[in-house]
Amino acid sequence: MFGVFAIGAIWSATTYGVESAVDRAVTRDALEDAQLWGSHIAQRVPDLENLIETGRPDTAQLEAMAEMRAVGNIFRFKLFSPDGRLAFTSDDMFRARYTGVAEVADPAALLVAATGDANVKIFRGSGGGGLFDHYAQVLIPLLDAEGSQRAIVAVYVDQTQTSAYFEESFSAFGMMVSVFCMLIFVVPSLAFYLQRIIAQRSRRDAEFLARFDPLTGLLNRREFTKQVSEVMAEGRLTCLGYLDIDHFKSINDTRGHAVGDDYLAHVAERIRAACGPGDLVARFGGDEFVIGFRATEKDGVIERIRDILKSCAQDVQVQDVRISASVSIGLADVAPGDTLDATLKKADAALYHAKAAGRNDFAFYGNEMGEQLRKRRALEDRLREAVQSEHFDIHYQPLVCGKSHALIGHEALLRLSDQDGHPIPPSEFIPMAEELGLIEEIGNWTLRTAMQQMATLGQQTMLAINLSTVQFESGELVNTVREALSETGFPARLLELEITESLLLDDSTFVEMQIDALKEMGVTIAMDDFGTGFSSLSYLWKYGFDRLKIDRSFVAALDENPKRSREIIESVVMLGAKLNMKVTAEGVETPEQSALLSSLGCDVLQGYLYGRPSALAMTEPGKLDDADRDAG
Repeated sequence: MFGVFAIGAIWSATTYGVESAVDRAVTRDALEDAQLWGSHIAQRVPDLENLIETGRPDTAQLEAMAEMRAVGNIFRFKLFSPDGRLAFTSDDMFRARYTGVAEVADPAALLVAATGDANVKIFRGSGGGGLFDHYAQVLIPLLDAEGSQRAIVAVYVDQTQTSAYFEESFSAFGMMVSVFCMLIFVVPSLAFYLQRIIAQRSRRDAEFLARFDPLTGLLNRREFTKQVSEVMAEGRLTCLGYLDIDHFKSINDTRGHAVGDDYLAHVAERIRAACGPGDLVARFGGDEFVIGFRATEKDGVIERIRDILKSCAQDVQVQDVRISASVSIGLADVAPGDTLDATLKKADAALYHAKAAGRNDFAFYGNEMGEQLRKRRALEDRLREAVQSEHFDIHYQPLVCGKSHALIGHEALLRLSDQDGHPIPPSEFIPMAEELGLIEEIGNWTLRTAMQQMATLGQQTMLAINLSTVQFESGELVNTVREALSETGFPARLLELEITESLLLDDSTFVEMQIDALKEMGVTIAMDDFGTGFSSLSYLWKYGFDRLKIDRSFVAALDENPKRSREIIESVVMLGAKLNMKVTAEGVETPEQSALLSSLGCDVLQGYLYGRPSALAMTEPGKLDDADRDAG
């Protein structure tokens, strides 16, 4: 009986000792992890003070926190203000609404704020939303360079695997200790050694994240800046290259972000393979890459750049999807005394120039490019402000009957002015809006606003509106048109949507379905600028357009080459009649042009002769300015 009692007592003492030892080990491990990740939060989360003050994270802050949670065994971060009020929770297991900073201080955070000491709590069972059996909550202060508290951070460390290992090891030890007491000195030593291995692995993961981009393995912005600054100070940097992927947003939108991420990794590998062993390559975010060419002659730089362009222009298979894309590169020489920031801005200006020249190319910085970049930035800012505040205008150009010349409708034309009230040509701001991903929002606003304005007139006249190819990519166009018709009460039979041939080049079933859905609603579909592109008859047959719009260039050519232009226009009119399509002639500016087009059978005429684009109540004839000619 005594022996049984003794064994029971030893077992009970061993069990208690195992639990205490596990908790101590877990506590020590969790505290080390929390201090390590707390320092990374202070370094990697941009504008940390603003986040703590407002409790409303931006995209960069969310991405930084998510990247840190993706490495190691951390599943949740909480940020508290210096007075202990909860400001933000970062947790993949649920989606929280960001409602600002809490009004009441958290007691545990308040204690840490008051004492400056870490607070560690160990939880067993149902932790972390029921996903972890054993986890630690560690609250530590974040200090600035002067030692003052910036914030309190709570780090939640998943210790399930660590504690399970400790418990298994210590429990096995506890069973053996009853028989072989000497093992009490062996197992803890082994467990401590393994615990140190786990801690070192976590530390290595954190150090990797601090220096490298987790998706591509390239240097991140912070590490690149550090290394390039050192090389520039030594005068061993030849030039900087700024690279991004042409139309990468379209890849993400149409193929999905998973395919986009894999393609980014592919491009990163192509860049790395083409660069020399001493070159520095980094991903700055999104589809932007930067290359520092070190101690290389300019001819050698150009040779490497051409290799990158050629390699990235080749089709690649990504997740059973074939992607055809390219990259554009801007280059800037590193002059003595130049800063990294100034050189990067020059390379960015050169990149813009390469894209404007047609993409899939490179350009070296010249002085005129800085002014081009400044104008581009100003236009970007103006566009974003106009979208946010809806500071666009819609002008309307009259559409008249080809026979009677009576007013039968208007074409809605989007207009934008700069901050000084000077008009910005649509040929400038429309492509920019498409590149910035703003065109769908702008196009939807134009649809609703134009229908509403025309509906208020109470006239049963046609309304023509141009569509961008980008508006078809999300698949929301049909719903947008249907909702706009319902909200404004504008008749679908009077709405004509104009598209260009570039939308049809991919022969997409996705586009065809949307066009069919719009036609079923009663909306008229017109092919704009007919005759300037491929003008494929297969498009006309397949998509069943209701109207062809003869491009203004053919009408203008009636004065220069009347015989040839007349033959072309007459052929288009005959083609439209055979396919049961109406025909509109754009750019009519003289009575002679009007009479000829009417005699050839054009159903609708449009141009300065009948009225310049203007506000709805001001469709009076007047002189056509350059902006009107760009989009009229």
